[in-house]
Amino acid sequence: MIQKNSFGYKFLAFVLSLLFLMAFFPTLLSIPLEFVIMQPNTYNAMMSNQKLLEAGRSTFSDYIAQQLSLTVQNEVLPPVFSDAEVLNSAIKPFITNEWLSITMQDVAAQLLEFLNFKQPFGIVNISLTSIKDDVLTNKEDLVNSILNSSAPCNETQLATLNSGDLSIANLPLCNPPASQRSKVTSLIGTYVEEFIYRIPQEYQVNVEAGLNPNWVNPLLSYSIMRWTFRILPILLLVLLIGIAASLNKNKKEMRAWLGKLITSAAVLSLVLILVLVIGAEQFTAVFINNILTSEQGAFGILLLVVLQSITYQTLMWMGIIAAGFLCIGLLILFFSKQEKRVRTEVVEDEEEFQEPPQEVMDVKKAMIEETETDSSESENGE
Repeated sequence: MIQKNSFGYKFLAFVLSLLFLMAFFPTLLSIPLEFVIMQPNTYNAMMSNQKLLEAGRSTFSDYIAQQLSLTVQNEVLPPVFSDAEVLNSAIKPFITNEWLSITMQDVAAQLLEFLNFKQPFGIVNISLTSIKDDVLTNKEDLVNSILNSSAPCNETQLATLNSGDLSIANLPLCNPPASQRSKVTSLIGTYVEEFIYRIPQEYQVNVEAGLNPNWVNPLLSYSIMRWTFRILPILLLVLLIGIAASLNKNKKEMRAWLGKLITSAAVLSLVLILVLVIGAEQFTAVFINNILTSEQGAFGILLLVVLQSITYQTLMWMGIIAAGFLCIGLLILFFSKQEKRVRTEVVEDEEEFQEPPQEVMDVKKAMIEETETDSSESENGE
């Protein structure tokens, strides 16, 4: 006899099912979080990506150009450094792919050391020493690139170049003739050399400052959040066991319930993942804007390229895992229906071959005995 699950156990299973649905999507994130986002190999594999290298070249050249465009108190920005686009083009050749790959791998390693609780401070250092040394060694190439990217000097600018009080403060941004080029190159080169020394040897990014400022203790809050994601898969398994135990009296109902629950959670998650994939670019851009200050804005494009790549990888893995759960749910429902069909066929067979009732047997027996009696009387009469 099939037992029925009581209303109380069904209500408990319903509550646990709601908790399962709420925990399902974050659990999908917990797996790629540990094995994709927080693994150095994920970022090392990106270092040959030309789009990333180009973004890195633009980022660091833009940063150095910004530094050359900065002035201290009571200092006037020289006109020769007033065009940011020209400066970027001149500095880019000094940002090599080799330096970018090494630097970005080092940055990723430092960042993950902090995020994986292997170092206590969230300060990421980016060494600029080799670029500064390269610029100082080849400052004439930098100056010539700036001059060659500029328009030829007009008469007014030539008059300024021939004046006796020519200085970096009034040096116009133009491409001088050969007769004036040596003097202009020397003047700009001296200024570049003096200014390069102002640029720090390392650029620092405070990761802790990028965490949610609304948290009372950002590091502690991050630790709690990280460990919450780590225990989510265990919690999900416990919820499934609790639902199965609540409906254990009726195995058929339990399997159907679990199959429908897992299938529904997987379908909802796949729909949400699709929505996130469509809006991933906007989401990552908003996130970068929130965590970077205006001084760190030069690195926004680089971080955006990295974050978009990681986001797509993460969503892909979440989709694969959700699809796996969908297959499991459908298999449970399929075998549950197959079992129901087999049971129905067995019951029908039993009903088909069921022995006739006792009354029918007695009537048949009486008819047989009556037939035999008539036969005996007929034989005796003869």
